[in-house]
Amino acid sequence: MTALFTASDLVVRFGRTTALDGVTLAISAGDRLGIVGESGSGKTTLVRCLLGLQTPSAGALTRTPDAQLVFQDPRSSLDPRMRVRDIVAEPLTSRRLRSQYPRAVRRARAAEVLTQVGLRPDEGDRYPHEFSGGQRQRIAIARALAPRPTVLFADEPVSALDVSVRAQVLNLLTDLVDTEQLTLVLVSHDLAVVRHLCERVVVMRTGRIVEQGPTEQVYGDPREDYTRELLAAVPTLGSLDERGPADGLRR
Repeated sequence: MTALFTASDLVVRFGRTTALDGVTLAISAGDRLGIVGESGSGKTTLVRCLLGLQTPSAGALTRTPDAQLVFQDPRSSLDPRMRVRDIVAEPLTSRRLRSQYPRAVRRARAAEVLTQVGLRPDEGDRYPHEFSGGQRQRIAIARALAPRPTVLFADEPVSALDVSVRAQVLNLLTDLVDTEQLTLVLVSHDLAVVRHLCERVVVMRTGRIVEQGPTEQVYGDPREDYTRELLAAVPTLGSLDERGPADGLRR
């Protein structure tokens, strides 16, 4: 498979704090990769490096794809002063894409992706505060899809949502990854979510990758005590064992 990201011995330092400490990782086309670990383990810093938002202090990084990010909290990631259609179309106004997407085409694309995430195109005339939390996250996903990325990064995409709507958003992400043939990189502290969406998992602790491999292998037979501790924590979306997914999650 084609490598879209290759990181070798990445180090990120913030003053005396080492956020990443020698991380080596490859992400290939079609991957569904989960990155897990407790707060402060380096998950988000690694994603910021992969997206080009953070410059490593040392190490090498190559990336070839077009990637978009779905943030954790749609209340803070959506501009409250903009109409939803303009929020969704905003990535298409970049210097790189503007010539491909004149105004009429941007509006049409915004309507298309709003429909994909389960909202009506006419709802694009409204403002973010007029929507529920789950609907706002659907808007954020639509914005990420608008420029037709190869890779979708999702950083704790349901942790700010009510439990009742988390499964709906996760099922939507699953469907979109399938239909759009996206590579998915999911960051989460919730191992139940990662097990549901991802085929491969990376476990991070204090800026290092301590374990990685196929999700079912790591979950079923973890090598590291730290991984076993994470797996022993109570998942927030119910058990995803052989009895099947809980709380509305689909396989």
